[in-house]
Amino acid sequence: MPAKSFYSLKTKAVPVRYGLSKNIQDLLMALDDHHSGSIDAEEIGRLVRLSPKRRAAIANTITKCASIIKNQPNEIPTCCDVIEMCTELLEIADRKSPADGFPFFRLPVEIRERIFALMINNVFHTKCILPASNKPGTCKCPRFDRDNTFQTAQMKDLRHIFGPNLITLEFYRVLFRTKTFRFRCPCELRSHLMNNDILFDNVRKIVVQWSGPEAAKTFRLLNKVPKLKSLGIVISRLTYIHLNERSTLMKSYFPLAYKNTRLGDVLGLDELLEIRGLNRVEVMIAHSSRGGTQSNEMDRANLLDLLSGRLTQPKEFDHDTGL
Repeated sequence: MPAKSFYSLKTKAVPVRYGLSKNIQDLLMALDDHHSGSIDAEEIGRLVRLSPKRRAAIANTITKCASIIKNQPNEIPTCCDVIEMCTELLEIADRKSPADGFPFFRLPVEIRERIFALMINNVFHTKCILPASNKPGTCKCPRFDRDNTFQTAQMKDLRHIFGPNLITLEFYRVLFRTKTFRFRCPCELRSHLMNNDILFDNVRKIVVQWSGPEAAKTFRLLNKVPKLKSLGIVISRLTYIHLNERSTLMKSYFPLAYKNTRLGDVLGLDELLEIRGLNRVEVMIAHSSRGGTQSNEMDRANLLDLLSGRLTQPKEFDHDTGL
């Protein structure tokens, strides 16, 4: 035990004889703990800085010791020890804190993920996210949803959210595990997958409205997304506009036979059936089609049955079952 310590002062009954306040006694005890390695200097500094009464107690103690020295010269050694300890407390409190920041990654994984989840839910208020496009694309598909349907002010630019220096891969893991990304057409989905590597490498849940001339290319690309586990397909009247290559050719020669377009003739179905490794498949009817003809609901139910039996097969499954 060093000569200057609160323990040695207590053995001399200094706190009682000098009438030291509880605040200064707590600080002197903390100083002993600092010397023994129990707490660091930053903790001592916080104890002093966060309480004006504790800092005032240090000044009052120094003043009291000066008065005792004047009236009781035999107490000079003890008073000097107390004054030096008070001075050390002030010196520690006035040190500048290191600029390293909070050691976030020293926290347990469960706590970090909980913090990330709170951050995500504070920005993304819905389970489904409609990503914003930073660059105007060539997509000419109709857009019935307003741009801010699923967005808050912080969600309008995924480039800033997915910045490499902004958040960590751990944040991405929590984000993509908890949120579903919705796209208004395959063209938009393909643009995001090709221009956003983080989205391509991490997205797990996608909902897309099936329409447009890029459906086949997009569904072929979806089969290469490594972590995709859930796919939702939204069908509408727009789904039946673009036909696959064979149906387009046959329609030009047999127009009466293709007066009513079948779902099997739609562009992208063949590529969609090649997707493997999913855990969940959903088929929905677009809002504008709900309450319409029964054929829409029949197509939805039949397509769900077809996709559920094929898209959930493991990726290494090579046997081509008949339709």
